Amino acid sequence: MQQPLPPNLRADRHRCRGFVQRVRHFQALAAACLLVVTGCGEDSNRNAGPVARPFADVALTLSCPEPEFAAAATPIVNSWAARTGARVTVRTGPMAPGDDADVGIIPAAEFGTWAGRDDLAPVPPALRASDHPFQWAGVLPAYREHLIEWGGQARAVPLAGDGAVVVYRADRLAAPQFVAAFRAARGRDPAAPASWEDFAALAAALADLDRKPSLPPLTGPEAADLFFRVAACFDRQSATETTAKTGPGLGSVSFLHDVQTGDPRLGTPAFAAAAAWLGSLPRAPAGPADPVAALANGDAALAVLTLPQLAKLPRENGRVPGRFGIAPLPGTRQFFDPEKKQLVPAGTPNYVPFYSGGRLGVVRSRCPKPDAAFDLLAELGGPTRSLELLGVPGLGAGPFRQAHLERDRIAAWLGYGFDAERSRSLQEALRQYARPEVRNPAYGLRGPDQGPLLAAAADAMGKVAAGAVPPDAGLKELIAAWGRIDEKTPAETRLRWRKLSAGVN
Repeated sequence: MQQPLPPNLRADRHRCRGFVQRVRHFQALAAACLLVVTGCGEDSNRNAGPVARPFADVALTLSCPEPEFAAAATPIVNSWAARTGARVTVRTGPMAPGDDADVGIIPAAEFGTWAGRDDLAPVPPALRASDHPFQWAGVLPAYREHLIEWGGQARAVPLAGDGAVVVYRADRLAAPQFVAAFRAARGRDPAAPASWEDFAALAAALADLDRKPSLPPLTGPEAADLFFRVAACFDRQSATETTAKTGPGLGSVSFLHDVQTGDPRLGTPAFAAAAAWLGSLPRAPAGPADPVAALANGDAALAVLTLPQLAKLPRENGRVPGRFGIAPLPGTRQFFDPEKKQLVPAGTPNYVPFYSGGRLGVVRSRCPKPDAAFDLLAELGGPTRSLELLGVPGLGAGPFRQAHLERDRIAAWLGYGFDAERSRSLQEALRQYARPEVRNPAYGLRGPDQGPLLAAAADAMGKVAAGAVPPDAGLKELIAAWGRIDEKTPAETRLRWRKLSAGVN
């Protein structure tokens, strides 16, 4: 006789079923919308001849480390398999060296680890052709030209971007007592921050009035990510086609490391300014780092949330309450001028995108049917299916196509539970997050040594955010930690990693 499941396992099973049901709901809705848009119906194929099944008898194994993403991708994979005749096994778990996975979905940060050991097949030219259904030209430049390349060769297909926004308690900013105090101190009404300096000032004003921290605690990885994002804005002036004086050059990809020397750049003024900014934030109380819960229960009034966190905001009658406002990540009011060799004022907040997340699809170099494997990835990351994945808010899938940011694609963002106005604000915030017109974005770590380097950054910047060490001491600790990590790898190997990651041979 089968024994009943323990309560915690029953709860996990029901949560999994609920997530899968939501995934299927969003995918069914997207399919229905596509049907209406294209005008296709049952009669359209009534007189069609035999359907070609180009990959009949092909067997593939796809590895996906995240159960939620695997659940969302599986119906798409099954649909592709039924149409092409292939058989695909979707396995939940990370891809590992020597396993039998033909296709893998990996975090963008791990790309260099796989490409560095020459374990990934190159993307076929046909997939990048202008007439291919994948529409390669529609992919945002950061993904099309950098994040999927190693040594200048494309070895991945983008499947999802990432994203983050500022969330604030609009009711707290509109409270008469706070408005009066803020106006008296700063000569203007409180508003969503337009710069990182404004973010810190707003957090300080809220903390002064409430006599408690206005920001939620930061985990070490969250503190490191925020440190890097702010440093990117201090590090260079944002350059577009109309403002750039010269081509992007190596300077556009030298951020955490100098790609000409392989040395870390943490000692530059931009990183010192970012550490000082992080250390200036009002200290959050010790405790669980759950920014969504802190915003909901009033322990915080301001936070930077990733898309997965944004999806967890509480709902009332199916909607996120109006007390939660959304704003884009801001820029800085200074940036480093390489000619003057110092930070100079910016006319408007200087925002430079920092790309460090997202998911990529890769094909193993030993895959016996790479054409079928890449066709499957083209299906998952193509214009239609990628919109379906964006529409499942629990995945936290961010934009990686220009179409994802177009105003008439607002339906992709409705699943986050905001009203029409704030859904548009969310889309605008993600457009600001990506800023595809910026020619010199900054990129996160993605070399074979990214794991220990990120862990060291999380440890040092976590201490700075918590007030355990001063900003300058925390930065020195990080520089020393990266130096010890670098000593474990020959200098010529590290330099080769930095150049390959930057697309320089």
